[in-house]
Amino acid sequence: MEEEEEMSGGDLSEADETSDDTEKSATYIHRDPDKRNMKKTVLVYGLPGPQVTPVWHQSSTAQHIVMAHALIATSVCDALLGNPQFHIRGILQRDNAEAIANLQEKGVETVVLKVGDKGPISVTKLKNIFTDAYGMFIVSNDAEPYHVMRREIEIGCRLAEMCERTLVKHVVYSNVDYIYRVTGQRCSRYDGKGEIEYYLRSLNVPLTTLRLPLSFSYLISTFTPVKESNDTVFYGTVDSELKFDGMNYGDVGQVVKLIFERPNIFIGKTIGLTAERISVDEYVKTLSSLRSTTVGEWRYEKLPMKEYQKDKRNNREFATILDFHTSYAPIRDPETTRALYPNVQTFSDYVKSNSTIINKIFKV
Repeated sequence: MEEEEEMSGGDLSEADETSDDTEKSATYIHRDPDKRNMKKTVLVYGLPGPQVTPVWHQSSTAQHIVMAHALIATSVCDALLGNPQFHIRGILQRDNAEAIANLQEKGVETVVLKVGDKGPISVTKLKNIFTDAYGMFIVSNDAEPYHVMRREIEIGCRLAEMCERTLVKHVVYSNVDYIYRVTGQRCSRYDGKGEIEYYLRSLNVPLTTLRLPLSFSYLISTFTPVKESNDTVFYGTVDSELKFDGMNYGDVGQVVKLIFERPNIFIGKTIGLTAERISVDEYVKTLSSLRSTTVGEWRYEKLPMKEYQKDKRNNREFATILDFHTSYAPIRDPETTRALYPNVQTFSDYVKSNSTIINKIFKV
């Protein structure tokens, strides 16, 4: 299926108008049986599994990504709770008492859909989860301990099929760019999500797709420096003046809230998000403002891929991702994102608000 064009800032002028959508979902009875309402039930998939908070002090990329997808889904729940027309049903992949209690305290109905590395996904369980669903937000996850790319795709496709079978009226899918289809380089962290989007499109569900840029927190936990004498050095494989798009994934929720509020504007659209475009040099310079001493230099050094891979601390997949975002990814307009959410954080704002955590990671 031919891919839809991404929305631009000019296309969003209608979003300031009141939606004409008058569709109502089936009556849903919330926890208090005496309080019946006509709220629209929105399913949110991708909430925290075994890990509720970020593990910033560890360098494992997988542990960070667990945080990243949960950060997006949690921000969506928090934002949608701000609109009384929505009832939120959060879908967790594991029975996590702390996460469930936290979500229920906010007013989120929680259900657990247990999926492992193999085996069928219960259709009966899915049918119960999709009961009276008006909309669904999906952010897939390849970094649970048992999720390889093929399992991520399988789970995403089952959710897509249920959206079609139960006639869900609006699906919002959080995606990144499909690196393999653009460059021919494999990147399981991105490519599995791309396959799910293609399947959603093939089913002709009422779809809005978000294309996310690099996550600021992913950069902070992955693109880290090493000490070379008195200097703090960042190593990579791209030219330092090249720019890439970035965003705090915690801001995605407010964008999704607006999309669900205005289905007549956003269904059928693909929206590329970015808070700003920064270069590798600007990334290093912004982080260097946190240093506690003026001794030594903060700098970036470009290495050939073969030399870069010799150091086991370097991440080949991150090198592929950064190369894509600096050389191949579509250039997106930050004003499009600001039209959807005016308070989106810039990278410098993000660094300032997370300076304590970043100092611990970088040991500056």
